[in-house]
Amino acid sequence: MKTGIVITAAALGLALFAVPDAQAWWWNRGPDLDLRVSGSNFITSSTDGRPTPLGAVSTSMQSGIAKGKSGRPIFSAQTIIEAGGADSRCGVLPGAGLSTTAVFTYKDGSILSVTTDDDLSFYCFQPTVVDPDTGAPIAGIFSVEFEGTVTGGTRRFEGATGTWVGSAEAEGGRVTAHVEIDLD
Repeated sequence: MKTGIVITAAALGLALFAVPDAQAWWWNRGPDLDLRVSGSNFITSSTDGRPTPLGAVSTSMQSGIAKGKSGRPIFSAQTIIEAGGADSRCGVLPGAGLSTTAVFTYKDGSILSVTTDDDLSFYCFQPTVVDPDTGAPIAGIFSVEFEGTVTGGTRRFEGATGTWVGSAEAEGGRVTAHVEIDLD
């Protein structure tokens, strides 16, 4: 009887250490980082000193705070927004691709950076206010879908790689988002 217990324990120990990278169904609990983001959104590109008009190629900056089980990092991001037009991912709404680079900075000094895959990330635009004379949108809601890669980090995220997905909504100067990051 003791021999059987010893052999079983040895086999179990070997299985645990011989295949350390295997993901058991009970071990994978979802994304490593699951963050709720809120902050500000500002167009930083300009035409004649005024923010680039809606629908044109533009650059915007986002910053704010995030909450998640991994802590409460601050975030900053830069997004290049392509010219809006017909986009099958948006149904009847105008939209286009975009590219974003974001950095999450934690209180302990750890930094994690991510970037989007330009072919998989896009926005759709719902106008809420239209100029009565020209019919051009003056304000609206940007709904955004992100997908990309982890590009690195420092401290606890030193050498980090992986993938991420997210969705965001920006209206006026406000932005909210949900981001899930899977580290390799």
